[in-house]
Amino acid sequence: MHAPVTPHARTHPPVTRTRRREDRVLTDLRRVLAGAGQLPLDLLGDGPVRDRVEAAARVDALARELVARMRGEGWAEGAAPRVVTSVLAASVPEAEAVLRRVARGRR
Repeated sequence: MHAPVTPHARTHPPVTRTRRREDRVLTDLRRVLAGAGQLPLDLLGDGPVRDRVEAAARVDALARELVARMRGEGWAEGAAPRVVTSVLAASVPEAEAVLRRVARGRR
């Protein structure tokens, strides 16, 4: 005999408002980082970037690290420049602006 099947059983966590907001932040940061021509991706990873897929993966990892560090700072608006330079080893005003905007929205 088979076990009863629960209708609409979830196999993944529910999408929460916080998760959707974080996804938007990551999308904005990926866009900014991908467009930042001065960003030395070769210096921000394990070696030279070999192709577009690796570049996209590195941009994604950097965006996630920015969000993680801002979360660690309690999303304090004033922490954005410090977080950006600690992760990217350079000032990227557009990334700082994204993080500040999100921090303001979390008050």
